[in-house]
Amino acid sequence: MRITILTMILIAACGCGSSQQNLDSNQIVGLWEVDFDLTMEEVKKSPKYDPKDSSLPVMVKGMMATMKVQITDTDMIYSRSGREVSFPYSVTSSDTTSIILGVQNGTNTAAITITLRDADHMNFKSSASDDMDYYVWQRSTEK
Repeated sequence: MRITILTMILIAACGCGSSQQNLDSNQIVGLWEVDFDLTMEEVKKSPKYDPKDSSLPVMVKGMMATMKVQITDTDMIYSRSGREVSFPYSVTSSDTTSIILGVQNGTNTAAITITLRDADHMNFKSSASDDMDYYVWQRSTEK
């Protein structure tokens, strides 16, 4: 009995026997837009958030509505107000909930960690900047 319990604990701890598979880039390919409500929930968790800034959402919502991220098989394309910047990437690693991309920006490479919250929502964090750490992106219904 002890051996069976110990074996089950070891299997659970190492992830052996798990039916979940690591994410692949196909799961993040698509057009993403900011989910304003979920983003504001996350922003309130930021150490930079000041409750006195609660009047900003109207202005911020308009800005966020112009932001999109398109992920293709080879590039991560950020657009805001019609301006686009494209960054080639390669997958460096993944686990069951996140995928890490090596993103080229000129001669520099940044690590972008994309974490899926569910099939239609994600967050990404960059080793180059914390500007978008609290943004939640949703799959766009736009074609």
